Parts: sequence; structure tokens; C-alpha cells
Amino acid sequence: MYRYVVILFLFFPLSSFSQAKLSFQKADSLSYQYYLRGEWGNLIELSKEAFKQKINSKFMYQRAGYAFFMKGDYYSARHQFIKALEFDQSDNFTREYLYYSALNAGSENTRYYAGNLSDDSASKLGIRPFNPIESLDTEFNLKINEAKTRSNQNYYRFGINTELGYHLSLYQAYAYLDQLIGNELTRQPEYMALLKWTLTPVWHVKTAYHRLFTNIGNVNYLANMGYIALSSRLNRFNFEANASILKSTLTTTQQIGFQASVVFPGKSNLYFTSSVAEMFEKATYRPIYSQTIGLKCFDNLWAEGNITFGNLKNYNTFNSLYVYNSEDPSVFRTGYSLFYFLGKHITLIGNFTFNQQEIENNSANKYYYQYSYSGGLKWKL
Repeated sequence: MYRYVVILFLFFPLSSFSQAKLSFQKADSLSYQYYLRGEWGNLIELSKEAFKQKINSKFMYQRAGYAFFMKGDYYSARHQFIKALEFDQSDNFTREYLYYSALNAGSENTRYYAGNLSDDSASKLGIRPFNPIESLDTEFNLKINEAKTRSNQNYYRFGINTELGYHLSLYQAYAYLDQLIGNELTRQPEYMALLKWTLTPVWHVKTAYHRLFTNIGNVNYLANMGYIALSSRLNRFNFEANASILKSTLTTTQQIGFQASVVFPGKSNLYFTSSVAEMFEKATYRPIYSQTIGLKCFDNLWAEGNITFGNLKNYNTFNSLYVYNSEDPSVFRTGYSLFYFLGKHITLIGNFTFNQQEIENNSANKYYYQYSYSGGLKWKL
């Protein structure tokens, strides 16, 4: 008879915990039983109530983290393992699953947590402090114009990422675009170097240099850009402030931006990113607003939509990777992207963007539409 009473107690609805105070012994014992039986939902609900009542331990945080991990909620799993690490900085189980959680969440902290792994764990996972070629990526973009005096625009890019250590990485990109405007051919080779430094699991610094070798007809217009950003990541929230200055043969443009993003709980990992930028050029300024929304459609397929308002003359985005310095600035753009993960190492990327372009100093036929199609591949070695 006693055995059936115990079994009934273990399966009693967890909502009753919120109506009665838990003891440490009861919470810890139930937590362990749910962990052994793989009852991740019950373990999560019990842990939430126990933590609300200030009942916790390293093992209870570990079990809760593992339950979230098994349910695919990697942000919550990471949060629980961080709490467990506060009890014991040397626990290999906590360190390893904190790394796994960050890796599956696509966090910028992944390499930081990799640096805290034991030598055996790092060796087992093939993690090295220095990796000359962490990943390669390539992109091709075709912009189709409606304007009769503008040809279609072609853009090519090749990038390589190097891990200089557990806290430092270097990304380099080589790009080229060409377009016929009127009777003159515009060509623009580019080089960009982006240095990322993870100060702590929360704070990150990014700095970049971008060189543009613009050639119009027989005339060269060189431009140099410097970029810096400071960001903080607090579990599901990310905040960033950035600034850049573009000096070209024709003008100097300063840009100051602020960005905030949030990832919502749930299997879809729905996220929103909002950004505002102020452009300063020739004693005038203009604002630019951008909104992005994304979600996981399936385990290996993500979708993302975006919309941007404002005059994008000399505007830069994606850590200065893209510089919109074309002769005809975009004044409105919207589009969507698809990311397909082909195994653990290859990501396929597709994008469509609609732009409204402005022909400056032209009162007749001032605006025209541009349709952009791009495809890319990232190969993680």
C-alpha cells in the first residue's frame, strides 16, 4: 500500500506546489526522480516553483538546464547552467553543457565557453585555441533594374573567418560589383576586415576597416571606412551601440546606430530586431529605421523578413560588411531570407529584396524599382 502512495505522490499535479511550500529534500528528491525518468516537462515545472521559493542547488540547476536542453529551449538551458556554474566553477558537466547550449542557440559566447572546457572535453570535440580557417562563405547577388539608363548590377563576395583565440576572431571579406550607368561602367572591388573581441559572456567589442576601390569610367574614387560597436547580451536580449565614419574622395559620412533584439521562448525561437541610425553628411542629418523578424520554420530551416525606411545613401549594415554607396540611393527596401542548414557544416542562404531607388537631381522619372536576388553558402570547417 505504501508503494502506491509514493507513486501517486510522484505523479500528483505540480500545480499543487504553488499552493504549498516545498522543502529542499522534497524538491531535490523529485527533481532527481524526474531527471532519471526523463520527464522533462515535470522537471521544468518543479524547478520553476522551487527556484521561485528560493530552493536551489548546483544539481537542481544542472537538471533543470538539461531538461530545457532536451526540450530544445537552449536559451533557458544556458541560463540554468550559468546558475549552476556559480556553485562550482570547475564542474565539467556544467561547462560542457553550457557550451552545447550556447552552440545550439547560435550565441556569440560559444567560443568564450569553449575556452572554459577541460582539455579532455576540448580534445574530444576537436576544439583548438587557434583555428586559421574556421569557416568560409560566398555570395552572389543580382540586382535587376527597371531604369533604362541603368544596367543590372552584379555583386560577388568571398569571406573567411579565423579564430585567433577563445575570445578573439577575425573575419575578412573580398567583394566586387559592377554596373553600367548611362554609358559609363562602375566597378568596385572591396576589402573588409572585422575583429570581434568577447570581453565577458555579456560584453562584446567589434571593430572593422572597410576599403572601397570605386572606378567610374577612367576615374578612381577611393573610400575608407572605420567601424566600432559595443554590444551586451543578456540571455534573450541583445543591445548594441555602433558608430562609423566613411571618408571618400567626394564626401565624409558619419553614422551612429542603436540596435535591440529579443528572442521569445518557444520552439519557433521567434525573434525581433529593431535598429535606428542617424546619418550625418554635409552639415545635414537623416534617420534610418529598420525592423527584422525571424523564426525557425523547421529544425533545419529558418526564415527572416525585414523592412527599412530612410535614405540609404552611404549607409552601412551587418558590421559594415555592406556599404550602400551606389549613385542612386535606396529610399525604401523590404525583403526576406531563408537559411537552410544542410547538416552541421553547410548553410545555404537565399534572399529576395525589393528596393525603391532615387535618381538624384532628376525631376522627371525620379524613382525606379530594383529587384535583388542573392544566394550564398557558408561552410563551417
